[in-house]
Amino acid sequence: MTDLAIPTIQLQAEIRYFDERPLTGRIFLPQQAAHHEGPTRPEEWMNEGGPFFPFIPDSSDRAVILNKRYIVVLTVTAGYELLHLPEETGVSTYVQVKCGSLELEGLVYIDMPDTNRRLTDWVNRPEPFLMLRDGDVRHLVQKSRITFLSEPAGELP
Repeated sequence: MTDLAIPTIQLQAEIRYFDERPLTGRIFLPQQAAHHEGPTRPEEWMNEGGPFFPFIPDSSDRAVILNKRYIVVLTVTAGYELLHLPEETGVSTYVQVKCGSLELEGLVYIDMPDTNRRLTDWVNRPEPFLMLRDGDVRHLVQKSRITFLSEPAGELP
């Protein structure tokens, strides 16, 4: 049966589930992406494919199966640099995001035609998760769980 296994890369992650409780453990991204060279990016992995995925909590060595629909935020906390991802293109915008009592802030990259580069255009795209960058940390936020999104006035932090 291991002949049918897809080679993966393990990444340490924190998940905030629908009840906002933190779950820490490992996720597994395919080593080869379907649309480009190299491994699947975390945002591709969350926005494509099936609704369920294996997750191994730090407190266990057995995988549990989680439903993406109930993920509020998935944060990649370590190992992301192993993916050797290219720099993001497009316009960067600093935003504040609230999902219930959770508050996050960071940069989003809007890689769309000039006529569709408003935050509203980007957040209304069909992908269920948006990528929020906070330094080397990546937060994948489920759009349907966002209760507040804003671009603060002033300079970027």
